[in-house]
Amino acid sequence: MNSQAIYVLLVEDNVDYSALLRRRLMGSLNQRNGQTFVVAQAGLLQEAIDHATTQPIDVVVLDLDLPDANGLETLIRVQKAMPGVAIIVLTGRNEQLVASQALGLGAHDYLVRGDFNAEVLVRAIRYALDRQQSEQAHSAATTQHCVGEQAARPTVPADLVHDFDRLLANMATQNSLALSELGNDNPARVHVEKLDQTIHMVSSLTRRLFDKSK
Repeated sequence: MNSQAIYVLLVEDNVDYSALLRRRLMGSLNQRNGQTFVVAQAGLLQEAIDHATTQPIDVVVLDLDLPDANGLETLIRVQKAMPGVAIIVLTGRNEQLVASQALGLGAHDYLVRGDFNAEVLVRAIRYALDRQQSEQAHSAATTQHCVGEQAARPTVPADLVHDFDRLLANMATQNSLALSELGNDNPARVHVEKLDQTIHMVSSLTRRLFDKSK
């Protein structure tokens, strides 16, 4: 990932909605580290796959229902074509089951179409990237073998860390939705913002603890 930019690919066949998301991101700044967003759009799955062969991508925001792909199969094909890329799926208001299934298949987060603003979208991208980096560390750990006579060190089971990371992902999503519904003058907002920071810190700590146990 470029130190100055986060490359986002919006895969959405509704041109107007895709343009809206693009405007929200282009006008946003990842305040944690000053990164900006470089946003590309694709209305077809094949178009997105072709884009990935020539252009950098850090995050895919994915509509599961496209003219050339439908449902969870869309997610599976993106994962196969773009390994190592964080994926956020877009779902409808009455598609909680689909969202849960997508997370179970490896999507890093989900957003309910029409129920989020620019702030929530940016937070989802941030958390998705954190989780993707954590999963890459987990994957590397499971393939690492002891060399020579080095004493074996206790390790944290990868599935346990993965499950805990998923729990943090759900907490982050719900917290972001709550934050988006609070006005700037609401006295509860400061507490929700602190909770958001705490969730991020715990996620980072989980990744560090796992790295040290390898």
